[in-house]
Amino acid sequence: MEQTVSRRRLGFSLLSVTFLLCLTSGAFGSIDPDNLKAIIDYIREYGIANNHYAVAVRLDNRYCRSPTRRNLETALPRNQMDQMRSAISKKNGIYNPQQIGDVVAARPNFQRDPIEHAEWRLLTGDQNSPVERILANKDQNSCLIFFSQLSPCVNQCLNENVMRNIVRVVNPLFNRYNEDGRAFVFESIYRKDAVKEHEVVLGAWQRIQRAPLFRCYAGNRACIKCFNSNQPVSNSPCLAN
Repeated sequence: MEQTVSRRRLGFSLLSVTFLLCLTSGAFGSIDPDNLKAIIDYIREYGIANNHYAVAVRLDNRYCRSPTRRNLETALPRNQMDQMRSAISKKNGIYNPQQIGDVVAARPNFQRDPIEHAEWRLLTGDQNSPVERILANKDQNSCLIFFSQLSPCVNQCLNENVMRNIVRVVNPLFNRYNEDGRAFVFESIYRKDAVKEHEVVLGAWQRIQRAPLFRCYAGNRACIKCFNSNQPVSNSPCLAN
């Protein structure tokens, strides 16, 4: 994650969403992948090319259950999404407006040492974190999506021995929702993790398994769930390119 452009360069399809999605309790047992795909694709329209970023979105249940174009534009108006894109188009940019709505976003902050990763910037701050602000006084049966363009990195984001890991924040946050009301999504595998042993990467990913973790590829490919209860811990469909 040290070099934003280098994380993208090896050509792994994008999307680490860093997202969380909520649907009505018990409807599917987990999030419907087709609904998740529609929401992620809409968010990605307002993303930025060749740079890592993360986005968190809260939606009402009716928009999670039926993420049509019209519903998404109602829930996440284009002018708001344009403002988000403008903010994260700037180096070290963050979208955390004073008048909070239902979406926040960030790029890594390279001015800090060590670098503040995009995921961490949205999750840090306890009750004043950008993510907590979009959830404040909102119905917890609503939909929460955390989207990170690249998979959360093994050495920092998922390393519980590092102060700025996201595991200690993400797990309590997701545990407030039913499994069919949450999702952490990524599109591309962070290039430095792509060359690590599969067991190392999967072991780190499983620290946020309860999210649950999804990979949503760019283009027409479907969103897939990275872990299932009957699946060996040494394998995951999300490792495939």
